[in-house]
Order: sequence, then C-alpha cells, then structure tokens
Amino acid sequence: MRTVYDELLQQKPKELAKTLSDITYKYPNPETNQPTIVPANHFEKELGQVIEKAISESVNRQFLSIMYSQLNELRKDNEQLFYQALICMDNNLNPKDLRIPEVIAINHTYSYIQEKQRLEKKGFRFFNQDISNEFNKAMYDKDIQAEYMEISNHLENQESRELNRIKNNAEQNKNSFEDNYNSSYESDSDDYEIGM
Repeated sequence: MRTVYDELLQQKPKELAKTLSDITYKYPNPETNQPTIVPANHFEKELGQVIEKAISESVNRQFLSIMYSQLNELRKDNEQLFYQALICMDNNLNPKDLRIPEVIAINHTYSYIQEKQRLEKKGFRFFNQDISNEFNKAMYDKDIQAEYMEISNHLENQESRELNRIKNNAEQNKNSFEDNYNSSYESDSDDYEIGM
C-alpha cells in the first residue's frame, strides 16, 4: 500500500513544495483554530537551499553537543573548580592573575552557589535569574521569535544572492575563457592553413 511519503519521494521540487503547503494548510493553528498558511514558494526556497548550508548547521549542532558533553563532564569531575572557572569567566578574571581579594570573592561566591543549590534543589540555575527569565521570554515570545526569523531570513537571502553572484561570475569567467580559447584556436587554425 502506497503512502503519502511514497508519493512525496516521486515529486519534483515545485510539486513537492505545493504538496507540503497543502499538508501544512490542513494543520489548524492551536491559537486561532485557522488553517496554517505557508506559501509553496517558502518550501521551494527551503528545498532549493545549497546543501553546504544544511551541512554547516548540522556541524554547528554537533560541536554544540560536544561542548555540552565536555562541560558536563568537567562539572561532574570537580564541581567547585567548574563553577569557580565560570565565575572567573563571568568577571573577566584570568585565574593566573588572581589577587587575594579576588580569590576570597570567588570562594565566597562558590559557597553562595552551594547554599543556593541546597535550598533550591532542582530549581537552581547558575545564571542570574534575569538571564534565565530572558531565555524563557525568548522561548515563548512570538515577537522575539519573529524578529530573529526575519534577521535569519534576511541573512540567508544575502548569502543566497552572494552565492548566485559568485556562481554567475564563475560561469561568465568560464564562458569568457572558452570564447577566448575557441577564438585563439580558430586563429591558430587559420594561420596553419595559410602556412600550408
């Protein structure tokens, strides 16, 4: 029995974009209960993205995952040094250059962190509550999300235009080279015939 997925795999990008737009339309927006309208040209643009960009995003995600694992291991190995290093970073202090008052402040701050962890248990957040609040606000504020998507789309459009410009220049250079080569070859052929 064939599924919609099987049909999608057979479609050309333009048809696929229209089909995805129709599928999306069937999903009602939870807030308005209206159909979700995503124009087919959005899907067509996304499907036509240069694969290097998708690979780059995947690589960045992989690096983030590696960094997360390393930081998590460091925290597990020695929580005190981990938090003290973060305190140094947050205050632009190099551990090699610490003065006695700074060492005292770092130790005091770590004791404060331990006490907060003990009192707040799972509710503890290392980052300042304002930072956590801003993170949560950004997660759920549709205006912020829309602003970043607009910036991201603008940058993507700039990248696409630049890639197209480079591609066109390369194509023009190739054509110019071929024209010059063919012209030179024809000229050499004429000289050869004249010499005979």
